Amino acid sequence: MRQMPSADMVSLISFLAVLLIFFSIDVRSRESAASKSWQASFFEWASRLGGVATALSLTLGWVDLFLPDETSPIHVAFVAAPGSVGVLCAIMLGLEMLWQRRESP
Repeated sequence: MRQMPSADMVSLISFLAVLLIFFSIDVRSRESAASKSWQASFFEWASRLGGVATALSLTLGWVDLFLPDETSPIHVAFVAAPGSVGVLCAIMLGLEMLWQRRESP
């Protein structure tokens, strides 16, 4: 995997910060009911997993931004892997919006 230039890393960090804001709003807007359908529980955990993965990726990217490129112990894959999990969770939550829209009258 190639090294990521600082300008690209700043763009990625900005994207992850916006994604993290999305996950924090989504988690806070969910109601905690004892008896939920499996779909509601699945999407709630997708939101939580996405938020944690995005926070991890954002933290690693931020730390990597301030380390010298040639001696950085943080590989781009360490930022890309949890970031990809966060993006996949965001896509699943987008599908949830389509699912809810179909069920609403």
